[in-house]
Amino acid sequence: MSLLKVENLNQSYAKKQILSNISFDLSPGEVVAFLGPNGAGKTTLLRTVAGLLKLQEYSESNKLNLITFEKKCINKRSVSDRVSLGLLYLPQQTSLFRQMTVIDNLKLIFKYHNYWDNNRNKLSQFKIETDSWLDKTNLTNHKKQLAGSLSGGEKRKLEVIRSILMHPKAIMLDEPFTGVDPKSIYELKEIFYNMAKSNIAVLISDHNVDQLLSIASRCYVVIKGQIIKTGSIKDVINDNATKEMYFGYQFYKELSNKFL
Repeated sequence: MSLLKVENLNQSYAKKQILSNISFDLSPGEVVAFLGPNGAGKTTLLRTVAGLLKLQEYSESNKLNLITFEKKCINKRSVSDRVSLGLLYLPQQTSLFRQMTVIDNLKLIFKYHNYWDNNRNKLSQFKIETDSWLDKTNLTNHKKQLAGSLSGGEKRKLEVIRSILMHPKAIMLDEPFTGVDPKSIYELKEIFYNMAKSNIAVLISDHNVDQLLSIASRCYVVIKGQIIKTGSIKDVINDNATKEMYFGYQFYKELSNKFL
């Protein structure tokens, strides 16, 4: 059953068409990859679904520019409403409060997010979850360190922990591996895999094809604002248009040896 569904989404900026008839779905417990070169429209797509970019019009009856979450139209919902429903978006640029410590960045979730607002008697549970995730990501010794002084990989792991503590139903991540060291990439992949096992829907857009294909159950390839291919890893790698327009034949050979 689809948790998030996008139908015939079109988006433009300064009279330039950025996205054309984009449709996709995301179900609980799966990792879905969005692949495509710079300028393909992937970030615009995620920002639109998150509510950061507005759609001029939509139609439920004609399935035009329609975004549904748990089978309910959320086109008119604000960003904060979508977050409250359980739909999170983690941008490529860091959203941490740099002048606050690691632990204080996380405490903000308990103080302000509606999940914990409805569970004020669960402070001990919040501490247990926080300590557990800090331990799993090797950030325990950085609890009192300013977030702005962390490495790129540490910042990204902290952002992901913060998102997990919000108990989302679905999370969309834009370029989560950019500027991240190999060890942290491995740890992040483990986190995303375990999030899916916990029935969270995970959508990842990234240029790091190898990393995405190794954890994704389905893939969408976006070129010039349009989805040119969707399917399993095997389907995407073997698609002729994808080989020619995105992977290139030499990289395709490397991918085939690794994944097929």
